[in-house]
Amino acid sequence: MKTIYFDKIGSTNDYLKKIKNPQEDIFVIAKTQDGGRGTKGRSFICREGGVYASLLKLYPCKAEESFSIMMCSALAVVKTLSAFDVKAKIKWPNDIIVNDKKICGILIENVFEGDDVARCVIGVGLNVNNTLDDEIKNIAISTKQVLNKELDVNTVSATLCYNLYLEPDYEEYKKHLLYIGEEVTIIEQKSTYKAFIDDVLPDGRLKLKNGKLFSSAEITLRQS
Repeated sequence: MKTIYFDKIGSTNDYLKKIKNPQEDIFVIAKTQDGGRGTKGRSFICREGGVYASLLKLYPCKAEESFSIMMCSALAVVKTLSAFDVKAKIKWPNDIIVNDKKICGILIENVFEGDDVARCVIGVGLNVNNTLDDEIKNIAISTKQVLNKELDVNTVSATLCYNLYLEPDYEEYKKHLLYIGEEVTIIEQKSTYKAFIDDVLPDGRLKLKNGKLFSSAEITLRQS
């Protein structure tokens, strides 16, 4: 695996996506990003002091097992935070939550070849020592706020990279999930309503108590 460092970049995910015919896994770390992206096209603010990294993995799994990439990535962040005494939970599918606030965003972009995921790019934006902008202070949190001290960002990045190579564990993923058995707000394209979550299936679909199944691309989930 090759590791590349930047002081500033537009997007670590975009950098890796532009590499043609990569021959090995690549881990990219940046001190700041000015074009950070979240899921569904949302922007992601990246001030210095956070961990902004992307990992390109070659042939990580079969196409039908692609949710395992998301599951492994979420668990990797939870385990990384745990290594520094920060207890985190997962909001389906892969938002990382501490004290009811978001501490990390994950963006996964896959390239498929037939029955395989030819390569995936796993982007992670983790709030560590960075100052949070006023517009997100009520919904976001950093490890510095939780621990009342700063962490070494390089050590956090190295721990994250190590954990991104651990095998996915469905039962462990479910153990860290928020809202199972609880009422939440479901936001579809043309409707918003409350429903009870029954389970998250091994393929990543969310199952409601009424039997409805959704992929993460179809709905947004919010606490009621």
